[in-house]
Amino acid sequence: MIRALAAGGLLLMLTACDTLSAQPHAQGSRKPAPAGPPPPPMPDGPLVCPTDVKLCPDGRYVNRSPDKECEFDACSGDPSH
Repeated sequence: MIRALAAGGLLLMLTACDTLSAQPHAQGSRKPAPAGPPPPPMPDGPLVCPTDVKLCPDGRYVNRSPDKECEFDACSGDPSH
């Protein structure tokens, strides 16, 4: 009698597991989320450069120039600029 109940319970559990594995997964049946809004457009205003400065050999400091794509202004007597 106990063997028959144990076998029946085991058969019931196996049948339930087989039924669950045959069902499609909830994640696979979902539709993909629509794409979000596009990023905001870049402002057409003036270029803003970092505020760091460069120390020139003569002791002066020069800033970055928006007119030169944020390159440093030339030091006086500096041949590289």
